[in-house]
Formats: sequence, C-alpha cells, structure tokens
Amino acid sequence: MARRKAEPRKIRKRTRFTELRHHQGKTQRTLALDFGVTENFIRSIESGRQNPEIGFAFKLARYFETTVDDLFQDLAE
Repeated sequence: MARRKAEPRKIRKRTRFTELRHHQGKTQRTLALDFGVTENFIRSIESGRQNPEIGFAFKLARYFETTVDDLFQDLAE
C-alpha cells in the first residue's frame, strides 16, 4: 500500500482584526452575534478565505475604533 504524501500546512494569515478581537475579549461567536452574521463568516474573514464587503469592513473598523487599512493589516508571525 502506497503512503500518501503529507500536504504542506497552510500558513495562517494573521491580521490586526484577530488581535483587536482578542484584545477586547471577544470571541468569534460574540462578534458574530453583535453583527448578526455567522461564526463561520467571522472565521473566514480572519483566516483570509473571504473578504468582507466594504460596508461591513467599515462597520468592523468603527466597532474596533480603527481604520479599515489598520484592521486588515497583515501581521508578521
């Protein structure tokens, strides 16, 4: 039986969004409830799999009292 090659791990994109959420003590669930979206949607934004619409991005920026640019800034790991 042939062994499967291990797939390379994906590098997780870490943005300021995640950092600010943690700093405010918010979980993905509470943030999703605050905005009326799903946890999966918040998770997808944090992981970089999905980009929010511009209106939602501005709502998030206002919520965290920052700019959209700062909110989605990539952080070095």
